[in-house]
Amino acid sequence: MPAVITANLPVFLIILPLIAAFILPTIARRQRLQENLLLVVGSLGLLGAGYLVYLVMHGGISSVYQMGGWPAPWGIELQVDNLASFFLLVVALIILPVFLYSRRNMAEEVGSREKVARFYVLILLLIGALAGMALTNDLFNVYVLVEVATISCVGLVSSRNHPLSAEAAFRYLILATFGSALILGGIGFIYIITGHLNMGFAAQELVQVWQYRPHVVWMALIFLLAGFGIKAALFPLHLWLPDAHSIAPTPASALLSGLAVKGYLICLFKFFYRVAVPFLLQELAIDKIMKWAGLLGIVLASLMAIRQDELKRRLAFSTVAQIGYLFLGASLMNTRGLSGTFFYLASHAVIKSALFLSAGMMISVTGKKKVSQLAGIGKKMPVTTAVFTIASLGLVGVPLFSGFVGKWYLLLGALDSGDFLSALVIIAGSVLCAAYLFPVVRLAYFEPAEIKEAQDPGIPQKLALVFLAVLVVLLGVMPGIVLELANRAALDLLTP
Repeated sequence: MPAVITANLPVFLIILPLIAAFILPTIARRQRLQENLLLVVGSLGLLGAGYLVYLVMHGGISSVYQMGGWPAPWGIELQVDNLASFFLLVVALIILPVFLYSRRNMAEEVGSREKVARFYVLILLLIGALAGMALTNDLFNVYVLVEVATISCVGLVSSRNHPLSAEAAFRYLILATFGSALILGGIGFIYIITGHLNMGFAAQELVQVWQYRPHVVWMALIFLLAGFGIKAALFPLHLWLPDAHSIAPTPASALLSGLAVKGYLICLFKFFYRVAVPFLLQELAIDKIMKWAGLLGIVLASLMAIRQDELKRRLAFSTVAQIGYLFLGASLMNTRGLSGTFFYLASHAVIKSALFLSAGMMISVTGKKKVSQLAGIGKKMPVTTAVFTIASLGLVGVPLFSGFVGKWYLLLGALDSGDFLSALVIIAGSVLCAAYLFPVVRLAYFEPAEIKEAQDPGIPQKLALVFLAVLVVLLGVMPGIVLELANRAALDLLTP
């Protein structure tokens, strides 16, 4: 790439979807042109994120990008490191198949061409916010980007042409606003005692002053944990998620579960590991709170998922359970536990996107929402059902699929910490996951067909589904680069 693009690649990845979001309403009546623009954005994003990973891993780019040339603490910094490049790659890998899936497939779910254009604008704003959340090194910028992402997500939920979408979106908005207030309060506490909004400068000051004001630091961290916990659907703060994810349009469900909740987690990890540092988390017992919330989420949300007969709602409760794995891994405070957390984050993003897209296609074609009504669909929609099956195997953690690698490293991290309870729950969570996903597969393949007319979707949707299924297998068989990047990101956060 030309030197000017390489030098400005981080900010390019943020503004590319934002520029596209500005352009797209001007071509609202030309659906094919909109879809082509989205594919261009998705392709350029994947190319740029892949190249950024290459530059970061080979030391070909500066670790700090100064917006406007102003150095910190006066200016705003973008931190170009292993964690940022890792999450940007995850975002790019999910966005492209979601755009493919949406091609000529959205008017029925959202209502009209004009509404389709607005739906795409909200997705682009969400992508830009997620890219900024991955890269920013400024505390207040985190809050601004979190708000952009939240408003975009609420809009995506409300865009469904369904009578309950407004109710689900309003509930999401109320709880997310409360979470935002807590996040802003936590940032305010950190700013009061450190005098800085730059994460690096705030961390240096916090290490020196925390023992004089331990209660203020504890309040700041609790506010941040509760605020981001609401937005990331940490059990028991997940009340908005089942309705929002099950009612949203299918591509929005994939993005909300696969990417949006992960963006909030990345921000929380930045606060906890870059600003507060692991020592403070252990000293103030924040790691224990994360651990028990994660353990309870894995078990109780899985039990709730088993009880759901509506397919998308079952997958929504599954997301709550899988978020528990990520908080549990973050609480282990060791390299293998945290690298397993990051790899499982990427794996879950791919798997849950595949599950929601394939489930949404089954529901759209058949008109059947309940698991019990999908008997024999494997014979009618072989490609769609095969993708759902591969993703289910990955989420359960069967060897040779991506979920196994993440759960294996989480298990090793728990054993490294001597935490046998967490190790047992990680294994039990996989059994419970099988209990709510494998019945869907059994009904699809081994029960008499109740659905007379159904067929796989068009070529763009098939490509999107197959792309995600291939990723689930590739990450399980050849985790290589993604696992190395996850390990490097974990080492960066754990090293003072």
